[in-house]
Amino acid sequence: MFRFEQLTYFVTTVEKGSLNKAAKALYISQPALTKQLAQLESQLACVLFHRRMTGIELTEAGRYFYERACMILEQVEQTVEGIKRFSRQNPLRIGALPSIANYYLPDIIAAYTEDEQSRVSITVRDTTSELVALLEQGSLDLAFAQDFAGHAELPGRELFQEPYLAVLPAHHPMAEQETVDFLAFCREKLLIHRDPCDIRSNFRRYCNKLGIQPENVLELDFNDSLLTYAAKGQGLTFVPQMMAEGIRDPHLTVRPFEQPFTRTIDVIFQRDAAGEVEQLCLKKESAS
Repeated sequence: MFRFEQLTYFVTTVEKGSLNKAAKALYISQPALTKQLAQLESQLACVLFHRRMTGIELTEAGRYFYERACMILEQVEQTVEGIKRFSRQNPLRIGALPSIANYYLPDIIAAYTEDEQSRVSITVRDTTSELVALLEQGSLDLAFAQDFAGHAELPGRELFQEPYLAVLPAHHPMAEQETVDFLAFCREKLLIHRDPCDIRSNFRRYCNKLGIQPENVLELDFNDSLLTYAAKGQGLTFVPQMMAEGIRDPHLTVRPFEQPFTRTIDVIFQRDAAGEVEQLCLKKESAS
């Protein structure tokens, strides 16, 4: 017997007119969607549509099944909406990297009502892989991470990109420049978070891309303050833009790199949390 999820896949494909557009709307890969629809046709023992250069073309069986599938989905949606009045709202479990939890999420949470805030819980982890593991276990509904490479079962949505900025002691010669040369920056004493850390991993990948290897590095645990060490003149560091915008220490100067490197901020979520993701994004837009 076919699954409810396959009905959603089929109806979305029909309404979008092509497998490519449907896959994007469903946050899955096109091969995965094709496989699910092939299994559906096998289970029904009939062909539902033909692929054409211009999209898909429904067979007579496909048109009949589409009408029935729409009715089933509508009835399920009505039932789910109706049952909500019999139960309390489930808590919304959000995961995030430390920088995102401290500098991005507060504006979103502030846009919630007090009742909504009471059902939100936030879990912080150092790496995207840790957050993905919690999502796989069903311990989170959604997670704000960076540089998400994709997942067979978990949808992801890119939110924005932001650069890393150099943070220098105010008396450092580089602080007098409008921009900082990344190669020269890497020859200085650097303050960097200890692994595992996504920001550290991103920095390492960028250095490898440029063929350089910083040698004078002081590693700190994530709970230590890089900015405090930098303000004391113990070295140079770098932080994401969202964090840099909050620096008010007169002993520190923030400068962009001449060869900027960036990170992508993504939200990864359970399929049934897609509605919550949309609401979160709307709240962020209204808070900005």
